[in-house]
Amino acid sequence: MNVLGLFALFIFWAASFPAQAQPAAGLPPVANQRFVEPFAAIVNDDVITQRDVDQRMKLTLLTSNLADTSEMRSRVMGSLLRRLIDEDLKIQAATKQKITVSADEITAQMDAIEQQNHMPVGGLVKLLTSKGIETEAMRQQIRADLAWSGLVRHVFAREVHVSESAVATRLDVIRANLGKPEYHASEIYLRVDNMKDDAEVRDLAERLTEQMRRGAPFAAIAQQFSQAGAADGNLGWVSEGMLDDVLMTALDRLQPNMLTPPIRTTDGYHILMLLEKRKVGEGLGNGPTVDLMVIDLNSLPSANQAERDLQMQHLRAILAPAKNCDDLSHLGKQAPSATINIMEKLPEAQLPANVSPLIKDLPPGQISEPIDAPKGRRFYAVCGRSQGDSDALPSADDIRHRMEEQQLELVVRRHLLNLDRGAIVEIRQ
Repeated sequence: MNVLGLFALFIFWAASFPAQAQPAAGLPPVANQRFVEPFAAIVNDDVITQRDVDQRMKLTLLTSNLADTSEMRSRVMGSLLRRLIDEDLKIQAATKQKITVSADEITAQMDAIEQQNHMPVGGLVKLLTSKGIETEAMRQQIRADLAWSGLVRHVFAREVHVSESAVATRLDVIRANLGKPEYHASEIYLRVDNMKDDAEVRDLAERLTEQMRRGAPFAAIAQQFSQAGAADGNLGWVSEGMLDDVLMTALDRLQPNMLTPPIRTTDGYHILMLLEKRKVGEGLGNGPTVDLMVIDLNSLPSANQAERDLQMQHLRAILAPAKNCDDLSHLGKQAPSATINIMEKLPEAQLPANVSPLIKDLPPGQISEPIDAPKGRRFYAVCGRSQGDSDALPSADDIRHRMEEQQLELVVRRHLLNLDRGAIVEIRQ
């Protein structure tokens, strides 16, 4: 069983399965039921037991492909305990807003992981048990991610507002930056709450960087350790002025799929990976362009041809009702083995020779025939076309959507910081 592949699916589902605002009772309090066990920390009225820490440690090392040694445990302990505290605070905040996560929602994700990895019913629990990991360790992590996702969607999003003047200003910036480099990057961020912790956090950042250079997957490490941003660390496309100057300079020195060393900023350490690099507005005014949706259907290396064909049929059935790319994005969330990206303003003249025929006469909302990809099969869908004139610049709606996402990220960081500052936390020495 490919554990890393398994966890990659878990990352997708944790990010895409929305928590629902329900009038039901809040999440069951964990603390009062477990005072009999040795505690590692008390977060307001909730207890994180030493057993919780031990179980999450096993899960973290397994899914991050880190060696389970006493040295490694010592290195990651501070960050791991900080994450457990943050998760507890997130669940408490969601509960106050009457946002709940049902056992059925969590079980549905566990079942989906089994199905997408061609495991028998109960196979995931069996795998975890064989590694000495209690199922509740994974369920608790899923519960916290879903609760926080629901809080962000139903509460924090109300604080986001992007004015027409802000959109116009951003469009002026895009025009001014035409021809300058922009970067598609991912980030792992490790917060430094106190200067006395700086050496410990730096040491962890260096060790994680070393492990990723040896092959540990960036997305899995980000899911377990990063303290901001998307679950898999994806920052999207960034350009001048969107990140600290020191981070932008570091990205400019990278080649695709390369990592920076840990970079210290005012509040913590950042590890960046460059995925792609291009120039702002590349392709504008150079003939017809196309907005292309790329759907990668990822299969396990052990999957045979029949299993891959069945997986493809399942994806087609899920996406069949779609009439446009928005529908495809929404429906695609039901297929956790599929990853979806939209590439905007691609010059049609520069499309690969095996792609152009697939999309030439493709109706909106339909996916193309597949081509082979490194991890499975790849499909395409056309989201829009342009003749390459000034209208090829991003639309006002596109700009507003991106700005709302960036603003929401800042709102989320502020709320999490406020939760930390307002909490009464006792950590066992």
